[in-house]
Amino acid sequence: MSEPLTLASRIKGAIYSLAVFDALGSSFEFKPRGSFEQLTTGATMLPNDNFDLPPGCFTDDTSMALCLAHSLLDNDGRSNVVDQVKRYIDWWSNGYMSSTGEYFDIGVSTESALGIWQDLLLSGQKQDAPPIEETYHAILERITKEFSHEKFCGNGSLMRILPAALIASNKLDAIKLAQESSFPTHPHPRCVHACMIYASLVQEALQGASKKELAIRLSESINSPSDISDTSLDPVLTARIKKYHSLEDWQRTTAKSIRSTGYVVDTLEASLWAFFTTNTLEEAAIRAVNLGDDSDTVAAITGGLAGAFHGFNAIPANWLQSMHKEALLAEVAQKLIDHRNKTL
Repeated sequence: MSEPLTLASRIKGAIYSLAVFDALGSSFEFKPRGSFEQLTTGATMLPNDNFDLPPGCFTDDTSMALCLAHSLLDNDGRSNVVDQVKRYIDWWSNGYMSSTGEYFDIGVSTESALGIWQDLLLSGQKQDAPPIEETYHAILERITKEFSHEKFCGNGSLMRILPAALIASNKLDAIKLAQESSFPTHPHPRCVHACMIYASLVQEALQGASKKELAIRLSESINSPSDISDTSLDPVLTARIKKYHSLEDWQRTTAKSIRSTGYVVDTLEASLWAFFTTNTLEEAAIRAVNLGDDSDTVAAITGGLAGAFHGFNAIPANWLQSMHKEALLAEVAQKLIDHRNKTL
């Protein structure tokens, strides 16, 4: 009988699996399901031909998650939206937290929102500008007004939200951090609630919940959402997920009914499906990647949860050996572990 996983192994596993799954899936991003040779057990990292990158380069999913992690860490586990956004802009402009040293991919909604933040934050630095707190509220109000429409329900905040779940010492704090961390680019309730649901599951996984327990708790949260939100969860999101009452319901679902687009509801369902219908971390990665389309993001989100559940040692060694800028992952993982140890 194997020994119980440590919290440190789960946190490190989550951060590394996010990046590893992201890099693995990036080779198949934009490719329709069935148009490429399916990955199988023992698969190796492949180049990313979309951006002419070698194997093992993680994408914007991981880079933005690392930005969020550093912001939360430098603010003692609390949300500082302006600091978060400045780090995203630094990645976008200068390649901060990039696996290649430069930015090479960004979602349309995220780019639009960061452009607004950048322009208004720069104007807020002028001598006659209002106080930063006033500037911040004005920007967030504009972002909320402009991006609270159906067409902006992409997965750009869900893909980066993992550190909110890892740094928090309890589920309620994780959910609150996830909520606040979605607002700067994806304020639509559908995106915000997807982040909150995902953060709650990662927290449960960190605490050692079984897959059967995770599936039941997810169902309970969707049907009686008081432990997730003070308000009703987005009805479109809940309509999609509420049909899954148990682990068996996920396992009975076939890939044909799973969509792996950049739409946040599709992404959340696809990521959870890849996690719940597999027995190992490697299987979860392969299942997520083989869905195609937005394969890097679906895989990255799957990886965060799978890593928290299976732990660091479950990641295939050859995948780890292929990773570029692994030191960025090691630094964040260790700082998150140290932060959590201080709060125990």
